[in-house]
Amino acid sequence: MPAGYLPAGTTSRTENMDLWVFVMVALALASGWRFRAADGDVGDPVFLSRAQANEWKGWMQVAFVAYHYANAQDVYVPIRWAVSAYVWLTGFGNGVYFWSSADFSVRRFAQQLWRMNFLACLLALATNTAWIDYYFVALATVHFVLLFCALGAARLAGSRLFGWAPPDRKAGREAVDAEKALGFGIAVALAVALWVPPLLIGGRRSGAPKTPYDYAFQTWLEKVNAHTADYFWSRTRMDYLSSLHGLAFAAVYARFRDRWPGWGARAKAPLYAAAAGLFSAAVWVATTRGGDPKNYQAVNAYVGTLWVPLYLLARNATPDLARRVAAPMEWIGMHSLEFYLLQFHVLLTRKSQLILYIIPKEKWGYTNMALVTGCYVVFVIKALQLTNAARAVAWRAAKTHVAAVAIWVVAAYATFEAYYGNAANPCSAESWAVFAVFAAAATAAALAAVHRGLG
Repeated sequence: MPAGYLPAGTTSRTENMDLWVFVMVALALASGWRFRAADGDVGDPVFLSRAQANEWKGWMQVAFVAYHYANAQDVYVPIRWAVSAYVWLTGFGNGVYFWSSADFSVRRFAQQLWRMNFLACLLALATNTAWIDYYFVALATVHFVLLFCALGAARLAGSRLFGWAPPDRKAGREAVDAEKALGFGIAVALAVALWVPPLLIGGRRSGAPKTPYDYAFQTWLEKVNAHTADYFWSRTRMDYLSSLHGLAFAAVYARFRDRWPGWGARAKAPLYAAAAGLFSAAVWVATTRGGDPKNYQAVNAYVGTLWVPLYLLARNATPDLARRVAAPMEWIGMHSLEFYLLQFHVLLTRKSQLILYIIPKEKWGYTNMALVTGCYVVFVIKALQLTNAARAVAWRAAKTHVAAVAIWVVAAYATFEAYYGNAANPCSAESWAVFAVFAAAATAAALAAVHRGLG
């Protein structure tokens, strides 16, 4: 029976592969019913359009959430592939953007970090959850920063040393091939320097000689705590090559996209054969090493994205398939970050170990799932609205106001962490009084700002 009271009891998860299959099949049927042309689609279909990428993210996010909820350990390897594909999309998306815009501004950098980390940091502070436990946020952040530095360095070298023409999105001009090659080479060098040496027994870093990874991450992560340092290493090491695979495709994407509709079956056949070979290799590795998750994790960096080419070719096999998207999955993909983060606090609790119940009866499990899922979707929608609204306010506000808010947040968190984080009764009257003081200060500042705006 659930170990809790209304309205938030919990119950232990049991493995339920039937539930995972049911969720995926039900959404596939719903998606087939709403399989429509992408918004704004005109002319020839686009290979891996933005709408199609969102649909892909939606499918993977549903599979990921259902995997956690149903404790579906039998699909562990495919779920690992989905995480790797998300990182692949990080490399692909950033490569396409930077090589077409050359926007390496501080504003772009800050906006991306905000989008990836705002809600995660808010939840981490509010629920006392380690930031690294939202490991996909860490993966996306690390790979974005790596690509920003690598491609930015190549653009700087191209403009200062070689005189390469800059990309111009309005003119439809991408970065020259030499700049793409240099940026890709720098990204590979950074990834290899950070994650390849040394050979670590069991993937752990204890006792290993100092490497660039230690200076970049390990030293300061250990000061946070051992869990953050170890988990950050294991998660980033499992996918340290995935964004590079996406970046490689981004380098040739524009040419491939434009030529794909005109290729006949004979021209496409070698691509399908090569993609099928890569997929077969990934399946073979999964069947030989997938029985033990730790055994498979050691090779995921090399095979986790081998399924992507076959998926993309099959998804765009005909013009009608390429032009259409599954509307429900596209919508979920547009909210994928919020779906990922809030699953740990609405659908699940205790670091995905327990399931949230509203009606505390075991036999009402599916009714509870429907009720909680409804709440989950509402919270996802509001969370994205909050993130976008807060970003808009921060970007339009004066720098002094933003600095004041940052100081206030740091002071409030530091006060509570220092004096009440390890207290026997962290919800004492004293802690509530201190919270009231901070809340009153924030309210007064907000009212003053509104009054000045109205005046």
